[in-house]
Amino acid sequence: MSQSNGIATLLKTEKDAQKIVAEARQYRQDKLKQAKKDALDEIQKYKTAKEQELKDFEAKNAGSVGDLEKSAEQGIQGDLKEIQQQSNAKKNDVVNLLVGAVTKPSAEIHINAK
Repeated sequence: MSQSNGIATLLKTEKDAQKIVAEARQYRQDKLKQAKKDALDEIQKYKTAKEQELKDFEAKNAGSVGDLEKSAEQGIQGDLKEIQQQSNAKKNDVVNLLVGAVTKPSAEIHINAK
């Protein structure tokens, strides 16, 4: 009988051990599922935050591009007006210089011909 009692004790202990192992496996699976869920939530929060940052950046800089184009255009127009004024002021001098060079040639040996 003591042998039968010992076997029954061993069988009961084995069942208890199997139950503990099954509970541990279930606990591990639950923890993995929870970790996956938490990671997905964290990724979604990060993605949402970065998308919002991008939208804010685009909204902040959208007007800046138009302002930069406008100021660049104004700068170019100012430069063009200044160039036109200078060319109008010196037009007569340039024409006189060219006419003089064509009508009164001077015979000189070119620098590279020496």
